[in-house]
Amino acid sequence: MTRCRPARRWLHLAVLLLVAVGLPEPLTRAARADNWSYQRLVEAFEQRSFSVLGSHPRCAERGLYGLYLRESRRIVVCPRGNLNDTLLHEGWHAVQSRCLRGRPHLGEEELRRGLSRRDRHDLARLYGEGRWQREAEARVMARRDPAAYLRLVDELCAASAPPTPAPLEGTPQGQAKKRTGS
Repeated sequence: MTRCRPARRWLHLAVLLLVAVGLPEPLTRAARADNWSYQRLVEAFEQRSFSVLGSHPRCAERGLYGLYLRESRRIVVCPRGNLNDTLLHEGWHAVQSRCLRGRPHLGEEELRRGLSRRDRHDLARLYGEGRWQREAEARVMARRDPAAYLRLVDELCAASAPPTPAPLEGTPQGQAKKRTGS
C-alpha cells in the first residue's frame, strides 16, 4: 500500500497543476460543448443577423458538414456530425468574410498550437496553402468557449461595421424625412 502513495501524490499534484494552469484542450473542449445547446447557439447567431439553415442541396455532398453562403448572411449546418462544432466553424467563416474582410485573426503559431495532429494532417491533405489559414482558424475558433467566441464576434463585427451616416440637415435624429412622389 505504501508503494502507491507516491503515485497518488504525483496524481494529486498533476491535477492541481492542471487546474492552476488550465485544462488541456481536449478536456476543456468537451466541457464547453456540453454547456451550450445547439438551439442556444442558433439563437445567438440569429441575434447577430445571421440565418442558420438545417438543409441545403449541397448537404447531399459526401463529407460536407456545413457551409457559409457568402453575401447572404446564411450559415448552413448539414444534419450530420457535431452540429455545435459545425455551426461555430461555419460561423467563423462568416466572421472572416463579413467582419475581418479576409484578414486572418490568429497568427500561424497560435493556429499550430490549437490544432490537433489529425487537424494538421487533414488540413494539409484537403486544403492548399491559400485556404489553409482560413480553415485552420475556423477549426481553432470552433473549439473556443462559445461565450468568449460570441464576445469576440461582437467585438470584431462592431469594429468593421460601416459608420452610421449623419442625419440629413433639418431632419431630427431618429425620424426619416418624408418623401413624396413615385
